[in-house]
Amino acid sequence: MAQEISQERQSEIAHANQLQVEVMKGLQCGEPVERLLLKALESMALKENDTVSYLEAKKTLIAVYGDALGQPVPLQIELEEFETRLERLRQAYEEGKETEPKDTQERVKNAIMAHENRIALLKKRIEKE
Repeated sequence: MAQEISQERQSEIAHANQLQVEVMKGLQCGEPVERLLLKALESMALKENDTVSYLEAKKTLIAVYGDALGQPVPLQIELEEFETRLERLRQAYEEGKETEPKDTQERVKNAIMAHENRIALLKKRIEKE
């Protein structure tokens, strides 16, 4: 009897295949190699059902090639992630004004300020490159 594959797993495999197509198209279009590498690693991780290696590789790429070596593409990737999180934090702050405890709102506000500071730093570093 053939094993049934869960909907979630089927979706992961489909996403992995889509990433593989994007890598091939990206090579032809001149997409930055750092982004292609991350797509390829994510595709491999999804196909192998590996929940750790892609995230570790992404963190390492940003830390070594972005923070340490100042390469603009990894810095841009980090900037995009911070901007996305900042929007979610702002939304949570607004939604929680009437319902969340004051100390929780203060923590969210501090996280917003930290994200704004990191975004400003990343933009400054990207402009220098």
